[in-house]
Amino acid sequence: MRRVSRTRHWPWLAAAAAFAVLALPALVYFTGVALLGDYSRGGLDAFLRDYLADLARLRPAAWVLLLGPVVMVAAWRMLLALARPRLRT
Repeated sequence: MRRVSRTRHWPWLAAAAAFAVLALPALVYFTGVALLGDYSRGGLDAFLRDYLADLARLRPAAWVLLLGPVVMVAAWRMLLALARPRLRT
């Protein structure tokens, strides 16, 4: 059985984590403003403060937003590794 190299997976997980931390909260904010109207507690800065506070309070919705992309990338990489045909040596 061929062994899967873990070093090939870390860049993908790091990219997903960076996206989840840097871009996803802003995308959620702007999507909410476009669909629902202004954020009731202020602008993007207030949304980010509330999001970070919810992370500190261990609120599930904030953690799903943070960990969702990482879990999705990890699951996709595992499925690809399992589906890849095994090479006979």
